[in-house]
Amino acid sequence: MNYKTKRTLGWIVLLALSLIPIYLLFAFGPAGNELSDYSSVTHTLGEVFGLVGMTMFALTFVLSTRIKWIEDVFGGLDKVYLAHGILGGTALIVILAHPIFLVLKFIPSDFVTAAMYLLPSSFWSVNFGIIALLGMVILIGITLFSKMKYHRWKFTHEFLGLIFLFAVFHIFLVRGVASKDNIFNGYYIYSAIVSIIGLSAFSYSLFLKNRMIKNAVYNIEKIYNEKDVFEIIITPEHKPISYQSGQFVFVRFYNENLSKEAHPFSIASKSNDPRMKIIVKKLGDYTSKMTHLKIGDKVSVEGPYGRFHFRNYHNENQVWIAAGIGITPFMGMAEDIENEKIKSNVRLYYTAKNDSDFVGYNLFSRIARSLSNFKFIPWKSEEKGRITAEEIIKNKEDLKNTQFLLCGSGQFKEGIIDGLVNAGVKKSMIHEEAFDFR
Repeated sequence: MNYKTKRTLGWIVLLALSLIPIYLLFAFGPAGNELSDYSSVTHTLGEVFGLVGMTMFALTFVLSTRIKWIEDVFGGLDKVYLAHGILGGTALIVILAHPIFLVLKFIPSDFVTAAMYLLPSSFWSVNFGIIALLGMVILIGITLFSKMKYHRWKFTHEFLGLIFLFAVFHIFLVRGVASKDNIFNGYYIYSAIVSIIGLSAFSYSLFLKNRMIKNAVYNIEKIYNEKDVFEIIITPEHKPISYQSGQFVFVRFYNENLSKEAHPFSIASKSNDPRMKIIVKKLGDYTSKMTHLKIGDKVSVEGPYGRFHFRNYHNENQVWIAAGIGITPFMGMAEDIENEKIKSNVRLYYTAKNDSDFVGYNLFSRIARSLSNFKFIPWKSEEKGRITAEEIIKNKEDLKNTQFLLCGSGQFKEGIIDGLVNAGVKKSMIHEEAFDFR
């Protein structure tokens, strides 16, 4: 089963799990004659939306655990986090429908009660729901609409567990206070299962994972710092991790000047090289402080993650497209092509502003000189302007049998992908590394 089929199956499973409350309503809910009036129908819809939203909310925590089999289903952790974001946004929309439909049962007969229903009251069972809803709006809004730095984004996400806990208090305590009878038989059992799944997944990610799973320990062997780019070579204290070039790891540097927060970085080494290479561009507060790193500093490595590797796409012809620091996963892949005598025909298009911004230029030039099936096309945007899909494919006649691999900023990838699709390339032949918040 290929990755795209697996990903589709993963989404089907997520959707099916999310809609379980609707099935339970029809299977174990009130009879049709009990849902015959406007008030009962709107109330029931409000309850169902709340449970569906809570189920989705719990599943977002499961997706954030970084469990290997979940990554396998979706074809890479970047795709898992994409699903996490989409499901979280959908959960917010669905949960917003919960109070709206509960209020609609009072309209148009009693606008005052409808308005009071949405305001804090003496019933903490209701207030817990209001707190959970407002907190979810704020935190998911930050995720979807802000360009917050990674460590701050991760810090705000840690409050989602508290928001979920408030929602759990609401769904258990509100029964009999501001609600009708149970929406279906087994309501409390289902709510308990969803609550346990969500809280367990969140607790595992935040508190238990680092205690239960021992990450590999490396030491910094060499550090190269040129302009605004760091090249860091780390070696294992004991057994090195196994990985494919193009994957990424979560790295925690043990240095007094850097936070102990783990950050994701692409591996720039050939597959399973014990001397792992990480290339980091100064893009914010955390990466700017890497000038303080020293040879001998300990490094914790979690992973590897991702499925961005040329072996996963079995075609004779491949076109690799990178922008800026997005070149890093291709560095190890190019070395694999050279060392393993891979016969695939590869064209690498690499765009950067000027000569000093090209990372790994000498590596790619050397491999291109030694291999007839590897072509390196550097593109200086300062001189030629932004590279386009038309420029990339103008010399490629066999578009039906060519795989396209992209890594770079989201805006860059979107433009190239749209151009490729308009030129007749099937979306199934286009693969992107989508871990943009790195």
